[in-house]
Amino acid sequence: MSSQYNTLESFAENDTTEVHASVAASTQKQQQSNLPPIFLFDNDNSPIEATGLALNSIARGAVGMSSLFLGPALLILAQNAAKEAGGCDTTNNDDGGQECSDDDEGRVYGMRPSSLLTNIGVFSGVLSAILLPLFGAIVDHTQHRKAIGQWAAILLSIIKGIEIFVSKSTWFFISILQVLNYVLYQAHLCAAYAYTAELSTNPNEQTIYNARFQTVNYFSMLTFLIVVTLTSSLLNVGDIGQARVSQTLAFIICSLVFGFAWRWFFHPRPALRQVPPNGTLLTAGFRKLARTSTEILQHWAPLRYFLLSVMLSESATAALSTISTTYMIHVLNMNGSQIGTVFLCVFVAGIPGSKLGGMIGLKINPLRSALLCLVVFIINTTLAACIMTGEESQHIMYLFAAVWGVCLGWLHPTNAALYCTIIPRGQESELMGLYLFSGLVFSWVPPFLFTFLNEVGASMRIGLASLNLFFAGGFLFLKMIGDYQSAVDFALTRDGGSDDECRPSRDSFDGTEGTKRLSLPEMT
Repeated sequence: MSSQYNTLESFAENDTTEVHASVAASTQKQQQSNLPPIFLFDNDNSPIEATGLALNSIARGAVGMSSLFLGPALLILAQNAAKEAGGCDTTNNDDGGQECSDDDEGRVYGMRPSSLLTNIGVFSGVLSAILLPLFGAIVDHTQHRKAIGQWAAILLSIIKGIEIFVSKSTWFFISILQVLNYVLYQAHLCAAYAYTAELSTNPNEQTIYNARFQTVNYFSMLTFLIVVTLTSSLLNVGDIGQARVSQTLAFIICSLVFGFAWRWFFHPRPALRQVPPNGTLLTAGFRKLARTSTEILQHWAPLRYFLLSVMLSESATAALSTISTTYMIHVLNMNGSQIGTVFLCVFVAGIPGSKLGGMIGLKINPLRSALLCLVVFIINTTLAACIMTGEESQHIMYLFAAVWGVCLGWLHPTNAALYCTIIPRGQESELMGLYLFSGLVFSWVPPFLFTFLNEVGASMRIGLASLNLFFAGGFLFLKMIGDYQSAVDFALTRDGGSDDECRPSRDSFDGTEGTKRLSLPEMT
């Protein structure tokens, strides 16, 4: 449900990217002219990769949504396994079992079964944060960009095929596969984003491409959710059956669409630049990340506070689906179909949410808009934890889900617009990579906190409310930015510097060609 598709290549300097983008776009347009009209994206002038990225967005939507249906099944199977390990009798079917105790859910593999999804989130977040700079370095410094994207897509398809066989004997293995699935997805995104950055050097064209890919991805997820929910209802299958239906559909879509797109619509690319002297491929991404982060921490206060805010608020929004799924099953006693409907509410509400965020951002500026959104997040999450105390509160969940959906559709594009207006010129692509990393680096902390609280016996209502710590932290760091216009002016008076340095200088702004920044309406 992320709206951060309007990014550029991770950990890449802007000037070199633009040169390669220009050459690549020229070659791609020549190849595009040989395509049948049905496979042309937008018009005859679009690069061939534009068609590939549109198709790729369809398959990515299936990958993301299938995990939402798999989560409830894994929780139920883990709960049954814990009861059996504790000597309780359960029924032999996959869709549930006799409840032996409402007070003690037992333990399996040393953990409470209700901690399963958040533990998956912890390991996925830690590994992705560690490996993302490496993925970026491989895409940036080698000619293996297509191989990274293609093989990650192949492995994701295989994982979806294995997950069809989720059952009482395979649930733990498939839970481990969910961690690998998330890491491979991040690797795949690195390659896809690099191709996206080369579609055009015109900011307006690039914005249009990104918006259309996001639209394709959104409707892919929405269609997938509706089809799985309706199919499961018609077949009258339980939560486990619904998970199998979702994985079967995801496997078919990924195998066909990923395979077709990466075979015919993506072409190999040379390395954008060489590995720095006295460096290695393993360290190149980390060194660049460390150097850029140090400069921001020391010299660019608005960017520093914004990225700290993103680290906290984005980690909470990323963990919201995992924590809320656990809450819906163990506190509200909702089934897979009901949970699917809840997420449908989230997706539908995200549409007016994005429009609302754009309108408010234009009215009062994106900084104040983001602050207001975080306040709504805090209020809604607090009320949800206080009001939804049991099965009798199921119907209220749809209302809270709609408000969360509005906030998600509001916050992500507002953050992106805010970021793009306060970054120094000349480092847009490199700093977009840092923006992506900032949103990911602490993604494991909220699920870790929820798991800790759950393991020590705290109420899940406290665990759900713990997300407010991160929303509140994000709010406080945004407040520390100060005046929005001052932050914009500060960025305009700083030059991005060379490949090796990004020293701020008040004398660096000369008003020459190339200093134009996208306006807020263009961003939103």
